[in-house]
Amino acid sequence: MRAHTLDQMIVELHRCLREARALRKLQKKEPTKRHPRESGSLRRASMDLTRKLADLRQNR
Repeated sequence: MRAHTLDQMIVELHRCLREARALRKLQKKEPTKRHPRESGSLRRASMDLTRKLADLRQNR
């Protein structure tokens, strides 16, 4: 594993967790309301994390 790739994966992981916690907080605050902006942000962060994990698995 390359250190640079591992560092990038950790950054993406923190971003994904931050977005997930923000969405969860809004869902608890307003459970009947939809939150498309936050949901989309979480999906993008999740996809970016998936790409970094793939890079990590392939030793890039």
